[in-house]
Amino acid sequence: MDEIIRLENELFPKDSAEQKQAIPYKSYMSSPFIAAALPLKDVKKPTFKREYNNISLTLTSDTKVPFGKNGRLLLSILTTHAVLNKREEGKPVILEFKRLQELLDELQLPKQRGKEIKEQLDCYAGSTFVFKEKRTKNCQKYLFKEFYDEEEDLYGDVKATMSSTGVIPFFESMQYVDLEEEGKDKKSIGFRIVLSEKFTQLSQEHAVPINYSVYKDIKSVVGKDLYTWFVYRNNSINEGEPLHISRKALVDQFMPIKEGKSYESEERVNWNYIKEQINAIKNNYYPELNVTINQDNNGITFYKSKPVIESNDTHYMLVTSSL
Repeated sequence: MDEIIRLENELFPKDSAEQKQAIPYKSYMSSPFIAAALPLKDVKKPTFKREYNNISLTLTSDTKVPFGKNGRLLLSILTTHAVLNKREEGKPVILEFKRLQELLDELQLPKQRGKEIKEQLDCYAGSTFVFKEKRTKNCQKYLFKEFYDEEEDLYGDVKATMSSTGVIPFFESMQYVDLEEEGKDKKSIGFRIVLSEKFTQLSQEHAVPINYSVYKDIKSVVGKDLYTWFVYRNNSINEGEPLHISRKALVDQFMPIKEGKSYESEERVNWNYIKEQINAIKNNYYPELNVTINQDNNGITFYKSKPVIESNDTHYMLVTSSL
């Protein structure tokens, strides 16, 4: 028997811890949450609003809204399941885990993070978000001829602004059981999460693939948001056409100034932290990122970079299949 086991190990070697660590995993994040992210930390209230350019995101909860690095990791996993789940038409996406540890394994997090992840699950279960978007485009007037009177001149351009909005719950339902014994740690078992149809549809229509292994390892919450934003915006940049982003726009998006704070001093602190995280991403997490901090210290210039994940890239394993 020992000889058989030895031969099996030689022919079919199991991945070492180092090999498993080296495997890059892919997940998804929906673009509305890249443009207008979750709160950086616990806001300790049932509402949260974030605006960026033409996107407005308002989170509401029966207790408190999802937040922080664990909220972001969990959102990426939920989005990935929504994007990839092959389901019969009209049937919801259902996630089932026998115990909390199975979800932690998929998140690639240690057992010690269980209480924090369960907190975020409860936040998502009681939360909905209002997603508003406005898109403006100059169009030829005759495209809207049915909306004009017959005698009106249909030549020339018209500015058309499309507004879309929707109230979207994350979950349709969630059930689990807590087992408690005197003198022992509480066990959470039997998780059954039903994603809402609207969240699933939004994820499938507006999701961006990211390197989950890198995303998980970025310690700063702001760093995570910057990383996903760079990955997302890189898709829309043309070669040789740099994108200039002002210092104010970056601060307003990633670290907006809180009411009651001194704007000038708070803005300076937040901008310096954003620059620190951009340099950390370039040096440690996305070395192909082609971005420079402007010499006048008034923003950044972002150039077309090598994509984090090429289409049909087989180098990555899906994080949902990592169990």
